[in-house]
Amino acid sequence: FSRVASRAMSTAAAGKKVSVLGAAGGIGQPLSLLLKEHALVSDLSLFDIVNTPGVAADLGHINTGAKVTGHVGTDSLGAALTGSDVVVIPAGVPRKPGMTRDDLFNTNASIVQSLGEAVAKHCPEAQILVIANPVNSTVPII
Repeated sequence: FSRVASRAMSTAAAGKKVSVLGAAGGIGQPLSLLLKEHALVSDLSLFDIVNTPGVAADLGHINTGAKVTGHVGTDSLGAALTGSDVVVIPAGVPRKPGMTRDDLFNTNASIVQSLGEAVAKHCPEAQILVIANPVNSTVPII
């Protein structure tokens, strides 16, 4: 790309609100850290059913231009999603010893479905990335 074309592409994508649903989990925390450091993210909205304010406070200390907000509990899901350009869903439970793929799907499918419905209601134009396992079965739910 020429310098002008690459500059136009970077400014066109600047200032995105990204929501991470499942931000307090084992994948959500490091993912949120990487997103906080990304120059194109201006607003990072973290949601989970527990511990999100602590994760948001920790990430808020990183000196970048992205504003971080933490939302905990299903009552705050709408506020976490409103205005989002990108929604990443690492929410769900990890596979435990003795757990079959069907068991994992039965647990995580309902989580992904309810989050997908909230995305459709609060930010229907957002791009959605589902990384809840089993991925090949949870993506079609959205």
